[in-house]
Amino acid sequence: MIKIAIVEDTQTDRDMIREISLAFFLRYQETVQFYEYRDGSEILAHYPTGIDVLLMDIDMPKINGLEAAREIHKIAPDVDLIFITNLIQCALDGYSVSAMDFVVKPVTEASLGQSLSRAYRRFQQRQGKHIEVLCRKNKIVLNTNQILYIETQRHNALIHTTIDGTILASESISALESRLQGQHFYRCHTSFLVNLNEVDRIGLTDLVVDGILIPVSRHRRKGLLDKMAAFMGSNG
Repeated sequence: MIKIAIVEDTQTDRDMIREISLAFFLRYQETVQFYEYRDGSEILAHYPTGIDVLLMDIDMPKINGLEAAREIHKIAPDVDLIFITNLIQCALDGYSVSAMDFVVKPVTEASLGQSLSRAYRRFQQRQGKHIEVLCRKNKIVLNTNQILYIETQRHNALIHTTIDGTILASESISALESRLQGQHFYRCHTSFLVNLNEVDRIGLTDLVVDGILIPVSRHRRKGLLDKMAAFMGSNG
């Protein structure tokens, strides 16, 4: 689950930001918990623990976004801060409080989606999800961020990782694909499932992961490009 705080004094803008954010994360089957505030003073008085992404307006009454961000940065320096504002001149001040990105009003699905893509990649890198994998009679737990790619070997699967080398799983690639659904993986070929974070290059009939050439099926290439674009935020 990803936790998002929205700080915006206008109700219609809060509603729009929440709806766009919810639709974005639903595409990845990610559960979202929202916290909403009307002003910088409200979030400072009731700052929840464990916020992953902070979407905050700059021009607000009482305590503006920049002032609130300076205080929040002291207690939560790792939160991904995205300013949503029509005050372009405040951009340089925003970087002084380690703002990750800026979205200019009026907010659109494309503009906010691009910033959310970047925040989601950082969230996944921080969190890392885990899956249990059956290896003969034992089960091991793998951090999905450490998986480079998976390939079939007869009725089983070889899992190539960044930490533990290659692991022979007593499961099919389809079974693993099902458990990795909604994460940053794509079945680019009947025999290969790749971690999109690890793709270095995509060609006409193949892609490269960690220096290894992996085939891409012709009928899967468009899906690969679409998912990579959505994941990287380049579609915005």
